[in-house]
Amino acid sequence: MKPFTWKVTGVSDQGKKRPKNEDAIGWHIDAERGWLCAVIADGMGGHAAGEVASNLARTQFLDLVENLFTHPNDSAPGEHTMRRALSDYVVRVDQQIKAHAREHPEDEGLGTTMVAVIIYDNQCWIVNIGDSRCYRLREQEFKQLTRDDTLVQSWLDNGQITYDKVEQSPYKNVLTQALGSKETLNPQILAIEVSEGDKFLLCSDGLSNCMSDAFISDTLQQNKIEESTRQLLDEALTAGAPDNVSIIVVAEH
Repeated sequence: MKPFTWKVTGVSDQGKKRPKNEDAIGWHIDAERGWLCAVIADGMGGHAAGEVASNLARTQFLDLVENLFTHPNDSAPGEHTMRRALSDYVVRVDQQIKAHAREHPEDEGLGTTMVAVIIYDNQCWIVNIGDSRCYRLREQEFKQLTRDDTLVQSWLDNGQITYDKVEQSPYKNVLTQALGSKETLNPQILAIEVSEGDKFLLCSDGLSNCMSDAFISDTLQQNKIEESTRQLLDEALTAGAPDNVSIIVVAEH
């Protein structure tokens, strides 16, 4: 099968109420070798710590993935190699953030979420830590592919809370794991086949907390990806955008 071609666009905004933008977004497309990687990280912590953590996560993860595909024989990594490498990269990014905290005591408590997609050879790999999200639009079906690492999500999974109570829960945004935190990491790593016309949307919770999945889906279906990202950001800002808002759309074309 001939490899699909992909287009990427993204935006990140401070929002209406935060003093600075602690999100970081980035992507790299290597058309010659036939792969791409896109990342969103949503930082947290006092002082400038959140911004530091998210930038460390974005930059190092993109660099590590690029190194994976830049090897002498130019052959794409197999599934076992890819899964092991991505798990290792999460650990290495986590260690770098913790090393920064040790060297800069004023940044103690820094951490970040991270969600990433890597596409090559008509396969999509998704890596997730925290409550940033990856969605897929395939034809008319819009689906959240990642699982939120939050206390409320764990309660939902265990039947301790019903979905209609989630929005009102004061624990909605309490994370159960993040890069740089003290918890033992268990990253979500998924591999899925891609199809013609697929669109993947990555976002921080500054978007997903502001609008419904149905609105996001309709916006992606009705617009080109550049217009979609702009319209989604504008809608979040109109809704008050209490948090930083970051969006990346990866589309087959």
